[in-house]
Amino acid sequence: MAVIAGLAVAALILAALTNWTAPRVERDLASELAAGMLTFEQELGYGGLIHNFKNYLLRPDETAYRDAAKKNVDRLFTELEGLSKLVQQLDMMLDFETTRRVINKYSLAIDRITALHGQGLAVTQIDERVRIDDSSAFENIEQVATAAREILAFRASEQASRTAGLIRSIFLLIGAFLVSVGIVFVFLITDRRRRARELTAAHNYADDLEDMARIATHDIRSPLKQIAFLVQEVITDCSENAGRLSLESREDLDLIRQRTLRIDALVEGTLGLMRTSALADRVEVVDLRVLVRSIVEIDAPPHLPVNIEGGDKIRVDKAKLTVVLRNLISNAVKHGTSANPNLLIRLVQKKQTVEISVEDNGPGIAEQHRERIFTLFATLDETGQDDDVAGIGLPMVRKIVRRLGGEIVVAGSTLGGAAFCVTLPR
Repeated sequence: MAVIAGLAVAALILAALTNWTAPRVERDLASELAAGMLTFEQELGYGGLIHNFKNYLLRPDETAYRDAAKKNVDRLFTELEGLSKLVQQLDMMLDFETTRRVINKYSLAIDRITALHGQGLAVTQIDERVRIDDSSAFENIEQVATAAREILAFRASEQASRTAGLIRSIFLLIGAFLVSVGIVFVFLITDRRRRARELTAAHNYADDLEDMARIATHDIRSPLKQIAFLVQEVITDCSENAGRLSLESREDLDLIRQRTLRIDALVEGTLGLMRTSALADRVEVVDLRVLVRSIVEIDAPPHLPVNIEGGDKIRVDKAKLTVVLRNLISNAVKHGTSANPNLLIRLVQKKQTVEISVEDNGPGIAEQHRERIFTLFATLDETGQDDDVAGIGLPMVRKIVRRLGGEIVVAGSTLGGAAFCVTLPR
């Protein structure tokens, strides 16, 4: 686009120079004609032919005036040829026939003065016989000179108008060129930022894959070891009891089932996070109350009382926020007291942020562990086994929240359990 605008500027300048050629030639011709008319008038008038003619009339014996007058006639005819060509080139509906006739009369009168003087006539008598009315010649000269000046004035005005129009057009095209350059610049900057975002997203995705691989390796290995141990216990028990299962073996089989379900939950959560991380950022307006209610209907048991307070709309990546809320709500459901579980979700609107808190009435989290739970592979019991934790885990939840430009912390809940508070920009 910038190249096209630049070519347009060059084309306009070239066209303007081409359009100026003819007016400029005509102006130069008119200027030459005006100057030539002034010289011609002097050659004809009292500084040239008429002056020498009058002096020869008064002093016929002084032939120098006669010779000078004849030279004036010759020069005037020569100049008339050049002036006539200029008039034709300018397409002026004028000619010099009147002036030419007057010059011819003066040329003939010079020779007649010589003849009359030879006949012995007095100066007054000669004057009466050779007197010439030359006013028509001067009127002809003034007419042509005036036309030449009018052409000069018109062309000067036209040139000024053309110049002003050219300047306006050049400025407009320069403006268009600059706008085009600006558009290209903005496009390049936007494209560069888009590529930077894509590169950052690719790096983030690679980091997520690495973290998920570590989580899967760590969290799946533990239940697999337990399953292997329990299977061996059952095999041993069957061997010792002739193929019959004892009560303890049946309990081991139930533990195997639980550990298998936990592995399945870990794999499903990891795959879900992988799909979410692979998605390009898609920011949209999200009604938080509607989103939270839809998650509760899916992940919370029907009998569980869930209170949702407040609500607001926010521009955010809905898919990533959904992953965060589903994990927090699922954890709250798991850790609520079994006797009388209760869940509270607050959506607090502030000036520039929105706070989302998910609270339960479970055992809560001791203050010294509230930061540690966001660390990969952290365990809160003495055995190092945190069987209640499933899915992608709180470390990945915090990572997603920070990708969304927010922060997550844990505090004590008014219900007596834990309160996970997520702060996001509006």
